[in-house]
Amino acid sequence: MWNSRDIEVTPGARCSGGQISASSTLEDSGRLMGLQSRLDRAHHVAMTRNAFAPDNALVRNCLAGRDALVVMSPSVHRLYGPRIRAYFEEVTDVHFMVLHRTEASKSLDAVVEVTERAAAVGLRRTSPIVAIGGGVCTDISGLAAALHRRGVPHFNVPTTLVGLVDAGIGTKNAVNHGRRKSALGTFYPPEHTVLDIDFLATLPRRQLANGLAEIIKLAVVKDRPLFELLDRYGMRLLDCGFRRPVRAADEIVWRAAAGMLAELARNQFEIGDFRRKVDFGHTFSPYIEVASGHSVLHGEAVAMDIALSAQLAHALGLLTEADLERILTMLETTGLALVWPGLSVDALCATLPSIVEHRNGDLHLVVPTGIGTCEFLGAADINPALLRASMAELVRRTCRDDIQTVQRRTLAASGGQ
Repeated sequence: MWNSRDIEVTPGARCSGGQISASSTLEDSGRLMGLQSRLDRAHHVAMTRNAFAPDNALVRNCLAGRDALVVMSPSVHRLYGPRIRAYFEEVTDVHFMVLHRTEASKSLDAVVEVTERAAAVGLRRTSPIVAIGGGVCTDISGLAAALHRRGVPHFNVPTTLVGLVDAGIGTKNAVNHGRRKSALGTFYPPEHTVLDIDFLATLPRRQLANGLAEIIKLAVVKDRPLFELLDRYGMRLLDCGFRRPVRAADEIVWRAAAGMLAELARNQFEIGDFRRKVDFGHTFSPYIEVASGHSVLHGEAVAMDIALSAQLAHALGLLTEADLERILTMLETTGLALVWPGLSVDALCATLPSIVEHRNGDLHLVVPTGIGTCEFLGAADINPALLRASMAELVRRTCRDDIQTVQRRTLAASGGQ
């Protein structure tokens, strides 16, 4: 069997078998007291194949003899439900629920639904909620774990490409509220994340492209070798559900996941410094997702954000024409649109003050300065005229590409005459 690989994301944390270590110190100087506390957690990320095969004990070992609530998305339940239930038959007190939610209904109500199920089955303080599904499932389950009994452990087994390299391995869990994406949430890392690329074989092509956008994000701002791997193998993997070439699939997913975790480890709980490379593609994209009624998927919106941010960088002289072309071509080749037809620059600008508030007083817009490098721009660097001109360039490119596509199809239909 393919060997698992493991990263401990919190070096030196005293965590074993799902236990968390904590210490507190009370200082008393007469009429002034102070309580200093420290909480150490470890998040273990392991990569395996065929995670729910009877002879693969990895997920069962993560439980370490504890009871659990397993939360599955409807598609996971439909495709893998019997296999997953059979896998846990040897483990006593494992309970199941199917979470019927989408990005459009990822709300506090969904979190309460999970906590009520956890209460109904008598989930204990040290017993985990195990999410098996995409980003919606892991987000809701993680937030439910943070709230149930003021905090129980949680594990993630992400089954989408977005989950494998982003949503399933991060520290944050959030739900939408009041037409704001990810408005309510916590920093509450999972104990374990199990990465299994085999789930991608049953993922629709659109969802694979959706996840590739998150990998392209990381490659553009911090990992040129990853970009070259995508350039060489991305389309082949997209066409076959990440089944072939096996080594390329493993390397791309693992490198993206490790890169994401390395960036998070710099400031896992976003204390003090709000400049994060992994926010590339996540400044304009929340508006696009919400304004489209979530008809634009998360990764698709991220791709549009990447395109606009790259075009802005080029307009400001920070990115060469050649590197801009490589970035936009990779997005287009993957099948990701560069612009959303419903995008209003004025409406987009109106959302930027809330981004500035969220990032503690400045925009911290991540823009590429080459393949594998980036820098941060402030709110003063961006204005409506610059945004409008950059959008216009992307629209012209899209229209040109559409005309060329029609011409090629017409030529093919006429027998090349």
